[in-house]
Amino acid sequence: MKRTKNMVYKPSEAARELLLVATNEGRLYSSMIVPTIKNLAKKYRKGQFDANKAIDAFWYIADAASKQYHKDFGYLFSVTERFTAAQDMVEYFMDDIISEDA
Repeated sequence: MKRTKNMVYKPSEAARELLLVATNEGRLYSSMIVPTIKNLAKKYRKGQFDANKAIDAFWYIADAASKQYHKDFGYLFSVTERFTAAQDMVEYFMDDIISEDA
């Protein structure tokens, strides 16, 4: 995935809100987060885990959560907020990736 100049890590309340929405949304969890964790766990087990590629994988989840939030509440998260949430998701799910628990 090509990174843009707005894809920087900048902690904010909005990014934290997006992280919470993404991790607590049942449909997103079962359809996107679990397969991503399993895929990254496989890469970790083989020794091919790359944190930047993991952020790219979670970017799509943050983007889907942002679209769902926009549909429900009318607010669309910025690129920086989505990227920050994706990076936070990697940290949040790292124990699951290492232990292969999804």
